Amino acid sequence: MKHVRTYASLLAALSCMTIPCGAQTPIPSSDTSASAKALYSSALRTMDQVPQPAYVAYTLDGKSDGLRIDLQTAGHQVWLRFEHGSGPTTWVVKHRTQDYQSEVLDGERRYVSARPLFDPTWFGAYRALRDGMLGYQNAAVPRTSLTVAQATPTPDAGLHTIATVSVIGPGIYRVEDRGPKACSNGDPGHALHLVSRRRDPRRQLTDVVVDLRSMRFCTIRYSWNEALWFNGVVEQQYADVGGYWVVTAGSLDGKLRILGIPTHRFNWQYRVSDITFPQQIAPATFVPDPSQ
Repeated sequence: MKHVRTYASLLAALSCMTIPCGAQTPIPSSDTSASAKALYSSALRTMDQVPQPAYVAYTLDGKSDGLRIDLQTAGHQVWLRFEHGSGPTTWVVKHRTQDYQSEVLDGERRYVSARPLFDPTWFGAYRALRDGMLGYQNAAVPRTSLTVAQATPTPDAGLHTIATVSVIGPGIYRVEDRGPKACSNGDPGHALHLVSRRRDPRRQLTDVVVDLRSMRFCTIRYSWNEALWFNGVVEQQYADVGGYWVVTAGSLDGKLRILGIPTHRFNWQYRVSDITFPQQIAPATFVPDPSQ
């Protein structure tokens, strides 16, 4: 009970930083479910106000154990390829927020993709939360589909995301309290487990950690299970870099299957470094090669 009272008191104090005090009904200290739900909703509202950079450039360095992670193009979609062996991965990425396009350089090979995995901003997380990080997300998002009526965040870097609570909020997920857990940047955090209220392969969100200093998500975890050939968990770590809240590290833990029988288990850990926020990147950077 002491933990519950302390957590509820801390939540109430932190909520005043992001929403007017008295604007919400006090949370009973004995109701951990209500406290977890309120914390999740408050973090979503905070994320709506996180500034977004117009461009991001970074290097992704990964190391795998069990299988080698590479890139491939299939049907004009760029995604991960799993190969036998283990080894390092280094991708140099330039991302444009306006239309979610990312140029990914893998040695001498070049790819252009709109996959959320390559977008380190909150827009990337939002699209993954809405459409799925693994397996189901579209290779591209038509610019004309990004409308306020659809509660989709505008890619204009000068505007904020909107209505996330109605799209990925506690009305869609059941929120469970999992106790204190520190963020990767050392800030105190609180872990929440989420369970979709209905079966939908695109609802892959399973866990978050809320940074109790900033009231932002510092960890987001997605899970996808395709029983016949693959199941995996993606975890991404967020922190402040140059005034922007972006991915700084992540992992992919998974199993490959043949007709439902596990054949390979692997773990891919990566870190994002050399992060910069250019004022401009040449438009040609985000034009796919004709062969892609």
